[in-house]
Amino acid sequence: MRYLLFTTTTCPKCPAMKSFVAENVKCEGEILDNTSPNFGEMIAQTGVQNAPTIIFYEGDTEIFRASEVGEVSEWLEKNN
Repeated sequence: MRYLLFTTTTCPKCPAMKSFVAENVKCEGEILDNTSPNFGEMIAQTGVQNAPTIIFYEGDTEIFRASEVGEVSEWLEKNN
């Protein structure tokens, strides 16, 4: 399993999501923000419309997507 976390530098919810992910998500992942070179391309590929958004993948298959820390926390409790 791996994740992509989409954030922006002006998002008020993004710091909390980044902290939560750093402390609680035990798989490999990547954090992209609006200053990342491939941010626009990845937004287009994934259809992300809000920040923060985290997407978990198993291989190349998306298995979960959320924009709230609580949603991620609940999902991790059920799936770890």
